[in-house]
Amino acid sequence: MKKFISAFIIGLSICGISNSIIVNPPAVVADDIDKILKAKEIVRNMVNYPDTLVFHDLYTNVSGNTVTLKFTCKNGFGVPETHTMDILVK
Repeated sequence: MKKFISAFIIGLSICGISNSIIVNPPAVVADDIDKILKAKEIVRNMVNYPDTLVFHDLYTNVSGNTVTLKFTCKNGFGVPETHTMDILVK
């Protein structure tokens, strides 16, 4: 009886893991990638010195048509500034 209960619990655990990995995989949709690329292009066109632009990709977030980007670029005095912006992309 003890082996049966242990096997049952292990079976439930495997089902739970397989459900979260196989049935509902955490994935980025191709549409989200296009939105991120469009938002980055908008930022490149907005800054004064795009060659100094560095995106912090770990802080990138897509929520509907709004892309949140964190980036660092230099201003006219050569001082780096970090900004976080919400950009509406359609």
